[in-house]
Amino acid sequence: MALPSKPIIIKDRVELYKDFALNLLYYIHDYYLDRVTLGQDADIYNHYSWCFNKVCDEFKKEEIDFSKNKTLKDYFFAYYYQQFYAANNKQDTTLKYFEGFWKNIFEINKHKNKNIINILIELYEIYDESVCEERNILEIV
Repeated sequence: MALPSKPIIIKDRVELYKDFALNLLYYIHDYYLDRVTLGQDADIYNHYSWCFNKVCDEFKKEEIDFSKNKTLKDYFFAYYYQQFYAANNKQDTTLKYFEGFWKNIFEINKHKNKNIINILIELYEIYDESVCEERNILEIV
């Protein structure tokens, strides 16, 4: 009986993916107007899409294209829709809160609980859809 294969996590990619997540956070936070202006789901999605596309454009300059990764876009939209745009508790929507959350997810030198590791692996595999499509970059293990 074969053992299930373990995912291989490349540290340089984790750093790259963390940079993407944090840049997306900064755009969402910095360009968020208010709940009244972005009260409709279509407005929220347009704001989020603009932010996502801006981050993708920055990474394209480094020849990494995340813009075609619909799974990545949908993943972050679902997260930010629930945790930021529709959140009722403003205490948990601060920049510091989200920075800490994403840095914790992508910090690979810390001991983590199983849920955090699972989130990291899930996101890593979603991001990899873009990186592995383009060319094999950052293949230093």
